[in-house]
Amino acid sequence: MCFHKSLNVTASQLEERFEATMPESSGFQPVYHANAYQFPTWPILTHQEPAQFQMLRWGLIPHWVKTQDDAMDIRSKTINARSETIYEKPSFRSVAQAGKRCLIPVTGFYEWHTIGSKKFPFYINAKDQKIASIAGLWDEWPDPDTGELIRSYTLMTTDANPLLAAIHNSKKRMPCLLSPKAEQAWLHDDLSEKEVLQLLASQYPASKMHSYSISKRITSRTEPNDVPEVLAPSNYAELSDKPQLFS
Repeated sequence: MCFHKSLNVTASQLEERFEATMPESSGFQPVYHANAYQFPTWPILTHQEPAQFQMLRWGLIPHWVKTQDDAMDIRSKTINARSETIYEKPSFRSVAQAGKRCLIPVTGFYEWHTIGSKKFPFYINAKDQKIASIAGLWDEWPDPDTGELIRSYTLMTTDANPLLAAIHNSKKRMPCLLSPKAEQAWLHDDLSEKEVLQLLASQYPASKMHSYSISKRITSRTEPNDVPEVLAPSNYAELSDKPQLFS
């Protein structure tokens, strides 16, 4: 699972990295911590318009949803999509078949390591890419009450590599982080169902990922947690004998 991520860069850095244009109306600012359950908007590149960023909401609302109440309910269940079953699950099947693929830029993401009843937050990013990409699917839903066309996305997950299996030991899942080659294929190529599933099953190498523990401020209800301080390292005595969590 992946419900927390960051994009600590400027709009111009995103434009340069992806050779794509950010709409002036986006108002994009660096994001140190985004919580999926706040359904934030995010700069996304779609297979259909790879040269233009679009601000899509996290939590996919399928085009076939009938009412606002149903839309608000389903988006909390479509924050993530298990990559292995996107051609089977009703929420994702039609967009997967239609090739509504997208790239989700990130500078890192957050997961928790569990020891008994205690959870310890970690920040994970790619060593070889300051701005990396996670594979996603997107759709657009016409709100029948307002007429607004709402664009939204889901973030894909896969089986964890050894590093993420050690960190995220309660679920042993990780985002479908893409290599530069896979990123290009996901965004630009016409892929068959078999090719899509093969690409998503390719784990990002643990050797190319960096991880460290951070403070529990990330879950604070009294202190702001979309701030640079969230990314500061924090040590825990309970983790001192677990070198496999750090890379």
